[in-house]
Amino acid sequence: MKAKRIFQFLSILLLTTLILTACAPATTPAPAQTQAPAATEAPAQTEAPAATEAPAQTEAPAVTEAPVMACLRVAGVENCGEKLNLDPVNQPCTENSIMVQQVYNRLLDLDENLNPQPELAEKWESNADGTEWTFYLRKGVKFHDGKELTAKDVVYTYKRLIDPATGSEAAATLAFLNPDGIIAQDDYTVVFKLDKPVVELPVLITSKNTYIIQDGATPETLNYKPVGTGPFMPVDFEVNQQPHKFVKNPNYWEPGLPKMECVEFYAIQEATTRNAALLSGEVDLAQQVDYATITTLESSPDVQLMVSPGAATSMVLAMWVDTPPFDDVRVRSALKKALDRQVMLDTVLLGYGVIGDDNPVPPTSPYAWRSEVPPRDLEGAKQLLAEAGYGPDNPLKIDLYMSEYIPGATALGQLFKEQVAEAGVEVNLVIGPASEHWDNVWLKFPFVGSGWNMRHPGEGLAIAHRSNAAYPETHWYREDYDKLLDAANTEPDPVKRAELYKAAAKMISEEGGSITPLFQKIVAALRSNCSGYQPFIQLYRMDLRNVICTP
Repeated sequence: MKAKRIFQFLSILLLTTLILTACAPATTPAPAQTQAPAATEAPAQTEAPAATEAPAQTEAPAVTEAPVMACLRVAGVENCGEKLNLDPVNQPCTENSIMVQQVYNRLLDLDENLNPQPELAEKWESNADGTEWTFYLRKGVKFHDGKELTAKDVVYTYKRLIDPATGSEAAATLAFLNPDGIIAQDDYTVVFKLDKPVVELPVLITSKNTYIIQDGATPETLNYKPVGTGPFMPVDFEVNQQPHKFVKNPNYWEPGLPKMECVEFYAIQEATTRNAALLSGEVDLAQQVDYATITTLESSPDVQLMVSPGAATSMVLAMWVDTPPFDDVRVRSALKKALDRQVMLDTVLLGYGVIGDDNPVPPTSPYAWRSEVPPRDLEGAKQLLAEAGYGPDNPLKIDLYMSEYIPGATALGQLFKEQVAEAGVEVNLVIGPASEHWDNVWLKFPFVGSGWNMRHPGEGLAIAHRSNAAYPETHWYREDYDKLLDAANTEPDPVKRAELYKAAAKMISEEGGSITPLFQKIVAALRSNCSGYQPFIQLYRMDLRNVICTP
């Protein structure tokens, strides 16, 4: 009955919002803000041949005697549509990912600087040259069905991820793994034997797809009735139901966690509806808020805002580099030069972000090929367009497909159209429903809006740009680029490895099909009667183990 009442409430709000929106005057761009402080980035990766020990397990603090709400109600910002499932192997949007995280655990976790931390593996070590890695599992960890986690489950998970028949989006990043080299040495020891050194293996094998599944698990079970080791278990999971309910795993291996008895997930993509549900108490946690509504939420005593510690989700406009007019590098470069990125940051994100340099690595990262992005060069853009055969009598005309698939995406598209118009480019901005973007628009049209969670360069530069990438959103098929990533993965010297990453990022910036003007900082919102949550720099990560709400 509560779920039905919530959705009656949300439906009324959405209808009201649509009526008001239809009558509202044109939106006035937000006033310019001062730039947010530079994001704190991870220090250069250090080598890890020595064993890394897990910190001593400490008992979770005793929960107060105050009454606790039964279910935590979470409002997500994305809707995966018919692609929604609970198999970690492919996760096309964050609605998948935030639920997958509740069901499973990984060998390792990543901290806010993307440095590996123990999870199912208590410790790990490598040989001197990084060609053999050994992971030691926690003992006594149980799957939801009572079976104990063993090394066979880990071996099966990684072999499945790199099997071409599986078609996992993780295969491009894990290209250095050899299935014959993934070995269960005993019940609690897993060994990765590699053909070449991979000194950053702990980071590279820790992605949103590498959650550990049971040996022999099949998509028929994993999609809708998965069995994991995670803090919550799904209840009668169906693709199109609302809410998606998960209950506490009573045998979870971390003492005292999770603190809530259950979690309910709602996909509420419309910003006004999401905020209204939060302010009224119909939901307790918003995965991300719309930047234009931050001022309203800040004034409410019932809501607390939390900001991710650094550059997070990239805001991308993806061009197919093998399709006219984007097959001409002069056109691609002109569109990049025509942008005033500072205005975009101040207007679209109200300063809650970092200027991007048209590749997956933010300029604030130690792996960035340059730390300053050149300012707008409108005359340079016009010159390149003229060289490509465009001008006042023959303007460049392009279609750009956008929706509010992440907060601020539509505003970015509108501002892009306005800015490139000053260079003589005519943009037909096609704005569709957010619920259909990932299913029916992305990867299906030559110029579309996109966005990517923050990743280590070894993964971030590969997932959409390697020739074998599962999501080739720019059709960037370059063997010379692939060779740079291969060399970086196997380079033991950290300085040389960083230079290889920088060379790959530079290639995408100067020649690639990604226009990446901004990286968001994630601004999440939590009801004031709740505590224990902090947004991560990866939007698909929602650690709900410590969240607790009182009536």
